[in-house]
Amino acid sequence: MSSRIRELVSEVKMERLEGNVRALEGLRHGTQNYATLEEKAGFVADKLNSFGCEVESQPVIYNKRNYRNIIATLRGSELDAARFLVGAHYDSPRGSPGADDNASGVAALLESARVLVGQRFTKTIQFVAFTLEEPQTWNHSILCGSRLFVREARRSGIRYNAVLILECVGYTDKKERSQLIPSLVGIPVPKTGDFLGVIANRSSKPLMEAFHKSATTWVPEVRLVSYAVPLHGYLIPQSRFSDHSSFWNHGYPAIMLTDTAMFRNPNYHTCNDTHYTLDYDFLACVTKSVVAYIGTACGLITD
Repeated sequence: MSSRIRELVSEVKMERLEGNVRALEGLRHGTQNYATLEEKAGFVADKLNSFGCEVESQPVIYNKRNYRNIIATLRGSELDAARFLVGAHYDSPRGSPGADDNASGVAALLESARVLVGQRFTKTIQFVAFTLEEPQTWNHSILCGSRLFVREARRSGIRYNAVLILECVGYTDKKERSQLIPSLVGIPVPKTGDFLGVIANRSSKPLMEAFHKSATTWVPEVRLVSYAVPLHGYLIPQSRFSDHSSFWNHGYPAIMLTDTAMFRNPNYHTCNDTHYTLDYDFLACVTKSVVAYIGTACGLITD
């Protein structure tokens, strides 16, 4: 098993990650750039199809327009077991090409899927690209795609053992004091912005710890800061600013993997969030960490 996990981690390719970021980059806000957002949805679906995934589009109706979550499923041998999910949103903020937010997350999702889909697992794994995570123009609705996805999963009785949400995972700044820290964070946080944040609520803490252990074992070069926020993150509102909070709201164990976005990246939600600004070594480490965790947690079948 250990040698196979090591092989899977080594199959993550930095050049593929950069290519995916470049392909996804561009103005793709749900309300303002509808046609481009649909084009990017097609790119994601085509990529997942090319890996051999079972792919479907889940309709998301917003302001009388049709949007879609892209869902790729890798069926495990234990069909009734709780599932594992890797997710990221593919829309961008208004007026931003959204390389870090969140082409980086989708690029990591696609590369993780490419590496893992050819394997057999006992647990079912889903790779989900969510739409309309960002605030929309007329009423600032957020997390529209993931909120619908989770409601439908709960209604259908689908169980998840683990949900990993990739949210801004491509930016680092190795200068001293480049990392800002939200008030009320209850742990020491480095002041250099070169680590991956692993954010959980209290009920998701076992998942956070399992991911941390797996990542540090198989990707020792990645630097992690893991934190279980109290009170579902309501004391630190920014800890809820992504699709993991939709899962928290329905009692599913979920973690957000993040470079901390606005607390590090000066290009966050601006026109300067381009592929030129990202650290692809760091993005590769994040992706390897996801591959290692899924490989170890989902019952990789090696015979």
